[in-house]
This record gives sequence, structure tokens and C-alpha cells, in this order.
Amino acid sequence: MAKTITLVSNANAAGDVTSASLDLVDLQTGSFNVIFSGGAGNLAGTLYLQGSVDNVNFFNYPSSSQSVTASTGHIWDLNPTGVRYFRVFWDYTSSRYRDWE
Repeated sequence: MAKTITLVSNANAAGDVTSASLDLVDLQTGSFNVIFSGGAGNLAGTLYLQGSVDNVNFFNYPSSSQSVTASTGHIWDLNPTGVRYFRVFWDYTSSRYRDWE
């Protein structure tokens, strides 16, 4: 059963952006989808999926970095995971205004 939650909506990606966290409670698997939209070719940065066991101290989930230079979508599949809380972090490098949906 899929559950959709908007963690960030219409943020200016011309700077670092950290989403709200998502509590997986007892789930051992999960998929996370991120969609960037806007004009092509004027965005540069890296997406990271971050995890935490206490919803305070977050770390970059292993092998989660995804370079972005244009409008794109990305999905992370986790199976299994022992981490309860997840969020997405956008590490801005350079751009003009870009929306994150």
C-alpha cells in the first residue's frame, strides 16, 4: 500500500533545503520519490536521503547521493532498514530559481 506525503512544496532550491522528517514507525522497507521541476539547465546540487534513529541527529544514508543539474525525479528503495526517521536534504551548488515539488 502506497502512502504519499509532501515533505517540501514549492521551495526555492537556490539554497540548501531540508525536508520535514517522515516517521516509518514499524516499517522495515520504504521507497522515497523526489521530483524537481523548473527550467532546464539552471540548477546544480546533490540530493541526499538522510536517516535518524532519534529524529534529531540525521546522517546521509549510504549510497543515497544523487547529482542534479536539471529537472528530474529520483527514487530510493530501502529494504530492509533499521532506521525509523527519514528526510531529504538538497545540497545547493549553484542555480537560478528552481521549484521543488
